[in-house]
Amino acid sequence: MEPNFVKILNGKNTHWRYILSLLVILAFMFIIGLICYIISMLITGLVNPDLINLNEMVIIDPLVDFYLYHIVNITTVIGMWIAARMILKRKLISFITPYNRVNWSKILYGFLVSFLLFALFSLVDYIISPNDYMLNNFDGSRFVWLVLASILLVPIQTTSEELFFRGFLLQWVGKVTKNPVVLTLIVGGIFGSLHFGNPEMEHGAIWIAIDYLAMGFIWTYITIKTNSSEYSIGAHAANNMFLCIFLTMEDTVVGDIPSLFVLKNVNAMSSAITTVLIGLLFMFIVLRKYKIEKSRF
Repeated sequence: MEPNFVKILNGKNTHWRYILSLLVILAFMFIIGLICYIISMLITGLVNPDLINLNEMVIIDPLVDFYLYHIVNITTVIGMWIAARMILKRKLISFITPYNRVNWSKILYGFLVSFLLFALFSLVDYIISPNDYMLNNFDGSRFVWLVLASILLVPIQTTSEELFFRGFLLQWVGKVTKNPVVLTLIVGGIFGSLHFGNPEMEHGAIWIAIDYLAMGFIWTYITIKTNSSEYSIGAHAANNMFLCIFLTMEDTVVGDIPSLFVLKNVNAMSSAITTVLIGLLFMFIVLRKYKIEKSRF
């Protein structure tokens, strides 16, 4: 019998263990992560005082802050590892797949398909509205540092979210209901709604909310249907890496990083529709591939 990712059987998965695990994860995310971030900020200030505003305790250079903030994502993963091993009595990999090994080909496939879809739709949007795109103030060395951070650190950030939402949380809710639609609405809804505090909401709260919720629903549904979060891990990384490297705009959660292009005149409705279309296409491609592979065995 094939192991079920949502209805995980490995380890000890009582509700009180999930509650205790949640407290540990949140402690590493908000307390230990914040402490580590502040320490790294102070060290940065000692190395180069011009990079930090001590009065407001903020890092002036958004690229440096982009690097340092990922410390929080690293501590979050550590917290999840501790929760998995010490409390739930299973391996961290159980938040990714019910099997003993990660299927890297699924992650890579999800990444490539999603990245290509984002690139294609962005190119079409550029052809339709070229005046909305402006080449950023290009600085070769800063752009290289951004690309390096996007390759090395952004996947840690996106994977930490996938481990939590489409791993830990999905399996916890899966103890209450088996209905894939209900699971999708609950977990995808929580994922999307927790992004409502991002600065991007100022461009059009309702449409940007639809943007976040759509990806939350789609990635969660794919995870349930493919029995692992591997495709979603790849897609989430592709989404964030593409935006960090190629597109930035005013009032974003990552700040004024030196992305290749700056997007002006953001149309929130158009962005939401594009996100939904990309998500649905991605879901169709991935689920079709998964169905074909399953039929071979």
